[in-house]
Amino acid sequence: MLLSKTLLKFVVGTALSTVAIFSYGHHGWSWYGNLPFILTAEVVEVAFGNPHDRLTLKDDNGQQWNVLLSPPARSRRAGLSSEAVEVGDTVTAYGHRRSEGDNYEMKTERLKVGEKMFNLYPDRK
Repeated sequence: MLLSKTLLKFVVGTALSTVAIFSYGHHGWSWYGNLPFILTAEVVEVAFGNPHDRLTLKDDNGQQWNVLLSPPARSRRAGLSSEAVEVGDTVTAYGHRRSEGDNYEMKTERLKVGEKMFNLYPDRK
């Protein structure tokens, strides 16, 4: 009886520790500001895959931006795949700019490619 309680405590403790580690690793929206941010720029790199689909965009000043999209499954549910956007396209990303530091990164809620709007996070207002 004592051994099974000890084993149960160990298993539960290990499970909770694992969840905590993965929760910390997935930052969500905490690194991004609350103000809406819109970026219209040219696609210079397309990278679709885990943990997030991503674009590199170059603005009119020549600055390159790391534009995080959504995890692949969420992107596909929104209709966005690597066939929808190509290097050289001009896109408009709607979301939030990273609030820390002096970097050029944003987390995208919606992405407009041509006349098509991909709503990656429809649950966010």
